[in-house]
Amino acid sequence: MIELTYTFEQEFLEDISYQLMRASMEDPWLVLSGCKVMGIIDEVEGSWTQIVGGDIPPMAIEGMGDLINTQQFSWLPNLIKKQWPKYVLDVVVEDVGCYEIICHKEACLKRFQQRFTLGIHALAQRESALVFKVRCFRKSSGYEVVKAPVIDRYV
Repeated sequence: MIELTYTFEQEFLEDISYQLMRASMEDPWLVLSGCKVMGIIDEVEGSWTQIVGGDIPPMAIEGMGDLINTQQFSWLPNLIKKQWPKYVLDVVVEDVGCYEIICHKEACLKRFQQRFTLGIHALAQRESALVFKVRCFRKSSGYEVVKAPVIDRYV
């Protein structure tokens, strides 16, 4: 499950805090405010829209979509597949800190581990600790690569 918090700032009115929840990467986002379910939003043909409910201001929906699109889990899976197309069949986001990488059945896991372990540190955000569970398609064996957060010594 992936959860985000979005604060909709309104001029001359009190800010509204929304909780965004998603069970899997294929599901739309459930939007709550406090204990109240406000609706469901999803990206349809490149635009964020409310597909269930009707109480969320359009500017808030747009802001929620912008927040979601900037999250690492929104863009990192495609970047991994693009970087290593000969190895990676699919990337599944288990949660914001854990990804499952499924390699082609003919991929050499040992060679991919060497390349991936070095390369993922350049691709993923520096501040985040991430776990990548790597396995071949239809095989149970695999390994984990942990990307520890990097603290910038000049901050």
